[in-house]
Amino acid sequence: MRWRHKCKRGSAWPNWNSVQRTYIVSHEARLEKRRPLHLAATAVPPSGAGGGSGSGDTGKESPASVPCPASKRRQDALESQVQHQIRMEPLKQFEKECRQLDLRVEELLRRQKEQQRQADAKRQRAESTATGSHASQPDAVMGGDWHMPRLRKYLAEQGVNMTQYITDFALCCPSRTSILTGQCSHNTGVVGVGVPNVLGGFTRFNEMGMEHKTAPLTLQAAGYRTGLIGKYLNGYWDATTHHVPPGWERWFAIANIDYYNWTASDQGKRVHYGDAEEDYNTDVLTGKALEFLDVSKDDERPFFLYLAPYACHMPHLPPKRHIGKLAGLKVPRVASWNESDEHLAKKVTFVKDLPPITEEQGRAYDYRYQTRAETLLAVDDMLEAVVQKLKEMNHLDNTYILYTADNGYKLGHKRLSGKLSGYESDIRLPFYVRGPGVPRGVELPHLISNIDLASTWLDLAGVQDPLAEERDGVSFAPVLRGEPEALEDPERHRVALLVEKPVPTGIFDTKVSIMVPDVPFGLKDPFKGLRPERLPNGSWPLEVLEAEFGTARRFNEQVEEQVRKGIALPIGDEEWLKPEMVAQLSLTGLRQYIDLAKAQGLSEEAIVRASENLFPIAYYGLRTSGGKLGRWKYLEYPNGQFELYNLDDDPYEVNNVFSEASPALVAALARTLNLLKTCRGATCTVKSVSVDAWQ
Repeated sequence: MRWRHKCKRGSAWPNWNSVQRTYIVSHEARLEKRRPLHLAATAVPPSGAGGGSGSGDTGKESPASVPCPASKRRQDALESQVQHQIRMEPLKQFEKECRQLDLRVEELLRRQKEQQRQADAKRQRAESTATGSHASQPDAVMGGDWHMPRLRKYLAEQGVNMTQYITDFALCCPSRTSILTGQCSHNTGVVGVGVPNVLGGFTRFNEMGMEHKTAPLTLQAAGYRTGLIGKYLNGYWDATTHHVPPGWERWFAIANIDYYNWTASDQGKRVHYGDAEEDYNTDVLTGKALEFLDVSKDDERPFFLYLAPYACHMPHLPPKRHIGKLAGLKVPRVASWNESDEHLAKKVTFVKDLPPITEEQGRAYDYRYQTRAETLLAVDDMLEAVVQKLKEMNHLDNTYILYTADNGYKLGHKRLSGKLSGYESDIRLPFYVRGPGVPRGVELPHLISNIDLASTWLDLAGVQDPLAEERDGVSFAPVLRGEPEALEDPERHRVALLVEKPVPTGIFDTKVSIMVPDVPFGLKDPFKGLRPERLPNGSWPLEVLEAEFGTARRFNEQVEEQVRKGIALPIGDEEWLKPEMVAQLSLTGLRQYIDLAKAQGLSEEAIVRASENLFPIAYYGLRTSGGKLGRWKYLEYPNGQFELYNLDDDPYEVNNVFSEASPALVAALARTLNLLKTCRGATCTVKSVSVDAWQ
């Protein structure tokens, strides 16, 4: 393993993703800056220069000091040797420092690998105790990335796997908003997916002024050629394809979303793709990304590409070349899958009432897992095509490539399907990076978040951020650059993160949750006019309580109703869809997926039961990084219930230890969480959690 950093000869300083500014820093330039200091410390004057050492020196040259020709030649040779030594000394010292830094970094990485090995062994022991048998896959990563050989080859082996990457809100539109702006959802005000939810989607994003706060807008102003290819935000549909947001020079955004029979905005012009194999969504996006890179060959500007495939979103429809490639793949039966009644009884109310997963429903989950992984094989193809194009352009070595997702997903875990929860399956996501200075083939435990990405992009680009004080995240570029201090102590970055869902459903809400605190005095309220109001006596009106808890209370009834209706749009009760909205939705992929699933012998009922996508209760949570404090997950719900998990011993969050935990520990976690619920800017970065009281 070779650490690549700024000491390496001819090293380049670029700037992120498949888009970079390159700073060429030669050793000669660095030495010219170092030489005066170094010479002042080590150089000696040539013989005969300066004053004599004896007393009574008159400054006159005596005849004895005039050398003969031979002596002159010897003196010239000696002076030449000394001068050469003076010139080479800084370089030797510089290379010595580089070797020392190499050794220090390699030792740090060796220690971190050993720590990771010990943590894995401890986790496996915990898993074996809980389940008797377990899959050897990470609890938070559902396995799709582990079935992507090119991701492993080009990023995992040639870069770093950040094993504790957490999303602030496990839902697509809020998460993408945080990625682009570097702000928590309680500050962006985007806390849903859009219509009929007035609290989310493209329209809400615009209303809150988010388009003028994105990191790509700052990169473009600094001279970057920027491009968005793929999914932008929910609610960016056919009716809005004329709109090209500021900050994007190349704009190819999916509008009517599907794998086949879909539309996009190409520089503000609506284009349609049909049912042919060459119209497959991921493949079209791959082609557009390669075109973007081709144009960059003749453009001296650095570039930034935001490449966002729709895959592996439901209905998990792979291209024909990949259908059946992973036949027989099953959801790992970890402890949280079809969780026991004993453990569910200690969880939030609606979860504890969920019925067990039937054998056929389990097969439906398995088929979703298989097809989702097969869908990602096209993303794997995309990754290889981009890497090969960068290599062809001689830009691979000066380009940062970051791979991640907007949210995780449950497939039978906690007897649920979908995203939105505060559990690891939904909030902890894959995150791989390769690029200049990035260590190769290692895992790093730093606690990072989607709110960190905007600051990190700008930091890697060397671009000053005019909105730095408004960003809630903090750059982890020092980790990627391999700065020893950042690698040596992961908790220098942060020790805890907020996870939040400040709305009951994320889909049907018209008000935020009753548990959302007031903003500090004097600050702008992103939820002004969207908060539930109390009665004069201080209690909540019945309609507010119904909006807060009604969907959760009737969760099982709604699933049964959906089963009775049969398949229409399996995301819950579809009666809220207006005719004009239905026209915006292509169901081609869904129908094809249903046909494929039925061909596997699955009933329509099993498909529907394995497709529910709700977690209908609000929450706030705290996720800690490990180290001295340990890895904890603390969750608060509006009905006065709490969950607490020791992730070091219970990585699948099976055993809620809230009632038996130290009161001082709970108080420390709750106190930190309360501060984060309304945090802004630098106050969102937790550098320590007071542990003295409970140790």
